[in-house]
Amino acid sequence: MTYRACFRVIPAVFLLFSPGLFAQTSQISPKLKNFITVQVDRLMDGEKPFRFFGLAAPNIQQNESQIRADRTNRFPDEFEIRDIYSGIQRTGGLATRTFSLSVYSPDDNGMPVYIPARRTYNEVAFQCLDRVIAFAHEYNIRVIIPLIASQSFGGIRGVDEFSTLSGKPKGSFWTDEEVKADFRHFLDYLLNRKNTVNGLLYKDDPAILCWQLGNEFGSYSGDRGLNWDEWSPKILAWSLEMAAYIKKVDPNHLIMEANGGDRKALLADPNIDLISDHLYEYWNRMGGRPWELAPIAKASWEECKGKKPLLIDEFGLASVENQRELMKVIRETGISGGLMWSIRSHRRDGGWYYHNEGGTPVNSFHVPGFADGTSFEATRILDMLRKESFLIRGIGPEPISKPAPAPVLFKKDTGFTWRGSAGASSYTIERAENPKGPWKVLRSGLHDSVIWDVAKFEPSPEASEPLILYTDESAEKGKPYWYRIKAVNEAGETDYSPVLEVK
Repeated sequence: MTYRACFRVIPAVFLLFSPGLFAQTSQISPKLKNFITVQVDRLMDGEKPFRFFGLAAPNIQQNESQIRADRTNRFPDEFEIRDIYSGIQRTGGLATRTFSLSVYSPDDNGMPVYIPARRTYNEVAFQCLDRVIAFAHEYNIRVIIPLIASQSFGGIRGVDEFSTLSGKPKGSFWTDEEVKADFRHFLDYLLNRKNTVNGLLYKDDPAILCWQLGNEFGSYSGDRGLNWDEWSPKILAWSLEMAAYIKKVDPNHLIMEANGGDRKALLADPNIDLISDHLYEYWNRMGGRPWELAPIAKASWEECKGKKPLLIDEFGLASVENQRELMKVIRETGISGGLMWSIRSHRRDGGWYYHNEGGTPVNSFHVPGFADGTSFEATRILDMLRKESFLIRGIGPEPISKPAPAPVLFKKDTGFTWRGSAGASSYTIERAENPKGPWKVLRSGLHDSVIWDVAKFEPSPEASEPLILYTDESAEKGKPYWYRIKAVNEAGETDYSPVLEVK
């Protein structure tokens, strides 16, 4: 049996996404009952304080990379969404954060997006978001949804592309009345949308922790070389205007500002409920944040204390000790919580989605963590996150649960790959000469994490569709064999996969 990471673009053949796939989901009854509320500077779940650590999930509503040529995996399917939620739950998380909803750009060569044209919304995309929100109930996880990005990331885009859809120049998003009217049209659609999975209007769904006005509005001027003093008041005025509008349409949900602007004004505004901050060690290499994250969080809390809750809704790209000190400060002060950047899911057709963070030694997290050739110590960090997730809630850690669901084998070239199981630390592969056995263990202790280039901190240049390929070199050529696989972790193992015949 040969084990190798296979980095090749291959035809999409397994569980292809189609518009009808989402529509086939049966109705799911909501389980979360309380809307998260604010009591001075604390978040509350009913009568209890709501505090948490967790993992941000920027791809739970749209995959940004490793997209097939036919785009069939642009929007995560049920398996991929549940895999992310299971990973968050297994690390003790009670909340997560999506990334901003995507906007059309001709530079993305027809990539499907949430907002493909002026006052036009992609039903297939929003059916994916329906699932994200509906499944959150089953995993007891609240979701933060940022509305639009200040940046122009490929495949996501943001405020400049939105104004282009309105026929207006870049920068007009913040001040042009027609563009603002178009955004309010989008807000009306979003807040009043009826979820096709659980039947709730978004504005009536307590699984949504809060609406965030956007992603990192404070970086808008700097990213474009514009004058901060000129643009900051424009962005602030837009933020306060849209927050007031959201509150009129949806009085149930909290509103979080978009990590940027005049904090005193945001703290004073009655429609802004929650203050956010993003803390990254490696920003220092680009002339940004200092290395120590804990003192920044402590200073931010002093600004917010007694006024409004503070949430560190993105943090990471940092050493273990730096993150340990940050989480300690969050836990020991009144900061509501923090979301580590970031988790990616298993792929529906084998292997994982992954993402390197700007050339740093940090890659996306795959729960429960693997030694994947980099220096960012994923297993150690995830273990620490899990411990802190229970400490901040004042309870002991829950037992680790067995992996689930059972893996599924797929034929690939002369061997096979598999769809992984959430929480699996390794897999065992068995072979038989008859579909009913007897079975022989070929390999155990295998994992499906992608091996990275340590020197460059990036995958192979052909890694648009990473799959782990296994070839049984001990098999007699032309002779049929049957294979099965199970997932394993310290708590137990899954059932075996369905049997796969390979000749």
